[in-house]
Amino acid sequence: GVYGGSYGGYSTNVAMTMFAGAYDAGVSVVGMSSLVTFLENTGPYRRHLRTSEYGDPAKDMEALRKLSPVTYLDKIQGPLLVIHGATVPRVPAGEAIQIYNAMEKKGLDGELILFADEGHGIRKRKNKALYMGHTLNFFKKHLVR
Repeated sequence: GVYGGSYGGYSTNVAMTMFAGAYDAGVSVVGMSSLVTFLENTGPYRRHLRTSEYGDPAKDMEALRKLSPVTYLDKIQGPLLVIHGATVPRVPAGEAIQIYNAMEKKGLDGELILFADEGHGIRKRKNKALYMGHTLNFFKKHLVR
């Protein structure tokens, strides 16, 4: 299995799509699913910094699409649990919703958990317990044979 949050969440999405079959299941926490929509929707105060890091949508659209996990959903083979805070301006919740909706539309196995009172990461004790419990149960269901 593969697991990660923030950049690690993006890496998990990449692992499950671009490198489909390398992992049997994944858990992505506050990860980007499309660099294009991420750059369009991240907080304005961060957009300039992220554009210099990832690329400019006006100049680098093809590369941004090639580096976006949603581009490779047709390759995904294993289930993906997507966890996100609903109030995060860094990586907006739309990143989680769009990868989950695309998976659901294709009939792929996945789950989405949105925490209405969390931002970039799951910090509150009650939510941490839920998030870790769901993560462990997901891996137990999909990895333990």
